[in-house]
Amino acid sequence: MTISPNYVMYVLRYKDLFLETANPIYAWRAFENAKRMNYPIPEEILDYILDVAHEIVKVAQNPPQPAQRPVAIAKALKLHKSGAGQGSAFTEYSKRLKDQRLALAVINNDYYDPDYLDAAFTDIEEKTGLSRSTVRRKFLEQQERWQQIAKDMIEADAVTYGPNGKPKIMTIGTSDDMREAVEILKEIERLHTSS
Repeated sequence: MTISPNYVMYVLRYKDLFLETANPIYAWRAFENAKRMNYPIPEEILDYILDVAHEIVKVAQNPPQPAQRPVAIAKALKLHKSGAGQGSAFTEYSKRLKDQRLALAVINNDYYDPDYLDAAFTDIEEKTGLSRSTVRRKFLEQQERWQQIAKDMIEADAVTYGPNGKPKIMTIGTSDDMREAVEILKEIERLHTSS
């Protein structure tokens, strides 16, 4: 059975991030993308939504004072901070987007060359004020994610190839999502040619 590359990239990927991080924003991204693209919603996402529905009904059956309702709803949606010093789901999600943008900035840098990354890391360091080691670490972490997504797509038999033998996918989302799709395609091509 062939699975759509879009299903792997835009539904299963966010389901996996939800399971990895327990951040419900990824569950909502998987749900939204599945519904918009008319794909089946993964069971883990439906389980989360059912749990949230139950919690919201509990809040409705014993409503808190108006000033406490936003907190009660955030807890029902599992979007609240889990303890003192803990970041919110929004903080984690925002951090992941910043890391993605940083990695894409390295790739789009004038000094970028896959075999000689230090010049790009140094240039990004100067532009952002982050240390070169931080830029390097975040880039390599993101590159590892792209490699994993590429492997997952190949294993799920979700890669199609054009007449020229190059992998192809349709993509949706922001310009960053599209640039990221290009990097994932490069990883698929690299894995395909090395096997």
